[in-house]
Amino acid sequence: MVSASAAAAIMGIASAGNAFGRLFWVWASGVLTREQTFLAMFLAQDILFWRFPFTHSASALTVVAFLILMCYGGGLSIMPAFASEYFGLRNIGPVYGLILTAWGFGSVVGPLLIAAMRQASGGYRSGLHTIALIMAVSVLLPVFVSPPKRRDSHDKTEELISHSPNTAAA
Repeated sequence: MVSASAAAAIMGIASAGNAFGRLFWVWASGVLTREQTFLAMFLAQDILFWRFPFTHSASALTVVAFLILMCYGGGLSIMPAFASEYFGLRNIGPVYGLILTAWGFGSVVGPLLIAAMRQASGGYRSGLHTIALIMAVSVLLPVFVSPPKRRDSHDKTEELISHSPNTAAA
């Protein structure tokens, strides 16, 4: 148990992970590919969520929460570029709108699911391990997902995207 001021400090530091992740993962996606960056984020979150229930000190909890929120911010920051590379600039509005809708749905349903699991089991371990298992499956997505076939290969914006160094091999 920590004091209210210590909890506020932990949340402030952990929330800084969200901001730092937006910068760090964009940089990483420039060095790596976007697919490799998502793979790294999903793998990191898988490990972190699995270990989270065994985190007992306030300082370790702060570090784990910082890293998880760093991945969360990173996902939000590179998803628009990833989606435009896969679906083209012409389609980014509707596609990214659907992505944000799914993200919002998860932000409502996820906590309700975790709360129900906590109430049923008396703790958070099963909920956090469920998230870890979902992240383990998510690790496979960047490996096996490829951009859809383009219908109009003469679109100039699509050609610009296809020459980007981070574009996945088609």
